[in-house]
Amino acid sequence: MNVRNYKPLVAGALVAISLGSFAATTEGPYAGASLGVTQYPDSINGVAGDGSPVVGKVFGGYQFTPNFALEAGAASLGGVSSASGDMNGHSVFLDAVGILPLNDKWSLLGRVGWAQVDLNTSLGDDSGTGLKIGLGAEYALTNKVAVRGEWERYQVNVFNDKPNVDQYTVGLKVAF
Repeated sequence: MNVRNYKPLVAGALVAISLGSFAATTEGPYAGASLGVTQYPDSINGVAGDGSPVVGKVFGGYQFTPNFALEAGAASLGGVSSASGDMNGHSVFLDAVGILPLNDKWSLLGRVGWAQVDLNTSLGDDSGTGLKIGLGAEYALTNKVAVRGEWERYQVNVFNDKPNVDQYTVGLKVAF
């Protein structure tokens, strides 16, 4: 991704900080689930194509402050079925999540973490670990329930390569 693509996000964050309007967040444990789509922009072990139409993830975490949480979960990375072969995958992950409250309802999310990915292709199977990053937004429906929209990128060592796997999801988070 080009650095210029992040300029609107940075500008929005600076405006939110200058307004001094921060969300009333619930610190403590939370859990959630999301549905979405996965894209495979890179060929993996000779298999290329679009991802599955519907994938999902479940997650749980602990929000330590209004601006920081640790989150763990499991995700289906869907599958590809194309002329070059078939593939499906899943992952477990652990992320540090940065939270930038914009007002009492909206927050921006940024995440960086570790992922273990297992990929099964028609040409062989492999698993590996690597970097996971993401950006998103969260809208508080109540002080305990929020809707999240996120983009996450997995870049792990599999099949002697570091292919990218992108996941776009929308889901619910519930605080306890």
